[in-house]
Amino acid sequence: MAGQGRPIFQAVLTPHRSMSRRGMFVVFGVMATGSLLVTSLMWRLGAMPVIGFNGADLILAVTLYGMNMRGAKASEVIVLTDEALTITRTTPGGRRSEVRLEAGWLRVDVEEQAGTNPIVSVANREARHIVGMALGDAERRDFADALKAAIHRMRSPRFDNPQTRG
Repeated sequence: MAGQGRPIFQAVLTPHRSMSRRGMFVVFGVMATGSLLVTSLMWRLGAMPVIGFNGADLILAVTLYGMNMRGAKASEVIVLTDEALTITRTTPGGRRSEVRLEAGWLRVDVEEQAGTNPIVSVANREARHIVGMALGDAERRDFADALKAAIHRMRSPRFDNPQTRG
């Protein structure tokens, strides 16, 4: 997964989902119950076209909600070692891709644009990769600060020499 050596920094980034799978089924149950009540009322009133639209709304809501929950399977794993930074991305469908950046000229950039979330990118002399797209505004800044600190620690090691201790 990562380059050779001991990991200095590791982060697993996943999209935030505020509802569990059980909560999703509860919402679907409430939606289906409400839809059934409205559909039965429209049937009694003789408004048959409303029944089709009501059913289409329910199917559309369930489909979009399912797509949202499927997106929660995506992840991004970032591992920094002495030699390299490895970015492993997994799509919601399970496809993996891995990028390895040599650590020598590594830098973290945060691009601020008015009205949008900041863009965090990791670059060296060869390439630039955007990371943390699943994170929110504050989380991206925290992640960038933590990665910058880890790169600084990697470049400025502290040696503990027993002979020089006080």
